[in-house]
Amino acid sequence: MNLPNRNLLILAAAAALTLSGCKFAGGSDAASIYQYAKTMFSPAPGVSLEEAASSPFASIGIRIAGSPETMLILASDDGSRSLWTSSERIAITTANGRIVRTAGLGHDLGGFELRRESQAGGVTTTIWNADFPELGLYSVPVTCSGGLKGEESIVILGKTLRTLRTDESCKADRDKLDWSFTNSFWRDPVSGMVWRSVQHVNPRIDSIEIEVLRPVR
Repeated sequence: MNLPNRNLLILAAAAALTLSGCKFAGGSDAASIYQYAKTMFSPAPGVSLEEAASSPFASIGIRIAGSPETMLILASDDGSRSLWTSSERIAITTANGRIVRTAGLGHDLGGFELRRESQAGGVTTTIWNADFPELGLYSVPVTCSGGLKGEESIVILGKTLRTLRTDESCKADRDKLDWSFTNSFWRDPVSGMVWRSVQHVNPRIDSIEIEVLRPVR
């Protein structure tokens, strides 16, 4: 997938206003976010340590189908949801590391809301309502089941992190959308924060890999 051409962050800011009514994290203003986000696209395979360190804002890196990694910075956070934007007109909202809304990916997720959760025998089953505006589909039931796979070390920006990996197999309601996929999450064993994940947001695009470059403080 080819990511959109570079544009002014004002377009991403517009998406931010659409996706979240929260104030900017850390007391930052739109002008400051623009100045940093304008230079945060990396044409290299991955965001470098120097690039990540150059911004004082919390940030994530995303990669779609082996594309170059794009850096998104935190635009807003209300304690339960975080909005990440870039000058590439991309905006992603996450809740506890899970993608719940996207804009600017070409094929987006309009919403992903938890409907029900249950646990039995070490397996967690969740049912979500998913919206896909471009497909004209709303409140599509998506059932995910999975659990802990074990301890696994990952490397982000040259630093090795000890994590617990969980996988979940998901399937959309066949009557509305015949779509199945697997998501993976690498969580901090103490805080539970998701350091890395591979998630699916729309049946028309490949999986999205996200890694936290600078966590929300």
